[in-house]
Amino acid sequence: MNRHAFRLTQKLGFSYASDTRGRSPFVPVQNAEIIACPQLPTTLPTLDEIMGIEEDAPSHLLKISENPEPTGHVYTLHAELEGMKLIGLFEKLLHGWKAMGYELVSLKTYFDSLNERDLPRHEVIYGEIPGRAGKLAMQGTAFLTD
Repeated sequence: MNRHAFRLTQKLGFSYASDTRGRSPFVPVQNAEIIACPQLPTTLPTLDEIMGIEEDAPSHLLKISENPEPTGHVYTLHAELEGMKLIGLFEKLLHGWKAMGYELVSLKTYFDSLNERDLPRHEVIYGEIPGRAGKLAMQGTAFLTD
């Protein structure tokens, strides 16, 4: 992602996007420009990011998802991994989250449960995530807060 891509989500009239990493839903700000397309950031690492770091990646993900922010978690999966090669690990995650009482919903359902007017504005910063190559767009500090 870059400022042009963020602007494009707004220009094309997207209701929301999930192009960032972060803690909770927010309205992105790039170079002091508010982008009118809320972000539903990924809040958990992906399986492939932690497989080389943790011996039991699904158990690790379940452990770190035990105490979510009030807005819950967003998990990003890769169809070619969790949907195929890592399907057994992904099924373990799904069963674990259901056992923890999570309601597993689409991003659309999640977005519809939010009050868009109440979403905070946050700077978009770029940084690295362990296990992922390159820099990613990330939720930065709140923008123009009291």
